[in-house]
Amino acid sequence: MSVIHKAPPKVRDSEQGMIAIMTTLIMMIVISLIVLGFAQISRRNSRESLDRQLSSQAFYAAESGVNDARNLIRQAVAAGNPVGSKTTCDGTGDAGFYASLNPIIDAAHSVQYSCLLVDAAPTSLNFSDIGTTSTIIPVISPTGDAINTIKLDWQSKATSGTPTTGCPTTTVNIFSPVGAWACGYGVLRFDLVPTAGNALTTDSLVDSTMTTFAVPFPSSAGVNFVPYVAGTANTNNRVGIKCSDSGCSLEIRGLTQNNYHLRVSSIYKDVAMQLSATGATGSQLKIAGSQAVIDSTGKAQDVLRRIQVNVPLRTSSQNELSDYAIEMNGSLCKRYSVSSGFLSIDGTGITSANPLCQTGTTP
Repeated sequence: MSVIHKAPPKVRDSEQGMIAIMTTLIMMIVISLIVLGFAQISRRNSRESLDRQLSSQAFYAAESGVNDARNLIRQAVAAGNPVGSKTTCDGTGDAGFYASLNPIIDAAHSVQYSCLLVDAAPTSLNFSDIGTTSTIIPVISPTGDAINTIKLDWQSKATSGTPTTGCPTTTVNIFSPVGAWACGYGVLRFDLVPTAGNALTTDSLVDSTMTTFAVPFPSSAGVNFVPYVAGTANTNNRVGIKCSDSGCSLEIRGLTQNNYHLRVSSIYKDVAMQLSATGATGSQLKIAGSQAVIDSTGKAQDVLRRIQVNVPLRTSSQNELSDYAIEMNGSLCKRYSVSSGFLSIDGTGITSANPLCQTGTTP
């Protein structure tokens, strides 16, 4: 009996399996990259969300430091006590009433104001809203050095448009109804008076007061400084000031004392203003008695936020007296009685329904 042996089948070479493996590997790599990308985006969004939360906490912590220092300053001003500077973050060697500050807000989450500084005599004063109600600004050199120059810088508060458009080009007949004023800047009025010494009288204050209306001019015209000239000899009662779209600047030169007071207002348009002073050598001087600058740094874990705030060193910076002899919303008519039974204004008559504005014979 014979046995028949069958030859084993031949295994043919085929690349179909390799293609499937490569396709699977590529798909796995692509999916892995997509998963990693989404994970990275998720981690980034999570971190950004945490950073925003920590940034808000740090900002509020910095505000807490400002409010704590402001309350102490207000208490000192109300009690008539001097306000000292705080020159170190930990308060070492600073004025005594800052010792009560407690910078820890949330110890469990590491939220605090890590550094709080107070400058009671800064080199620059900032006023965010100078309007028709005048602001009283003491300009006093704490070291006793004479003030040579006071510099005023102010900016338009308009959020759109070109501030210099429609500005005057002459100081003649500049005053107009509010609705007719087209310039983006107002007319800055200031009254500057020396107040050094103890022998001040009403007459001496009136004679030494410099009153000036600073009229905004385009940059191609106007000046950027005026000399201090007071009283009836004041030749700078109306001055055209060079202004650009970014702001106006004016220096008052030729000052000689270390103690001045400035009353400033802005007619037609409110402005933001900064004030600085220099001595005889041209170096900036510290200014006492007007504002303190509070510099507060808040911290939430590893995130820091820092803010600076100017606070007044007076109970009120607003003028408590009337800024005008007469103030009204409507038109003003004047009645002049020259002789009994007769009224004449410039030899001409006036037609008016108001009997107080009639000319001619009166009963």
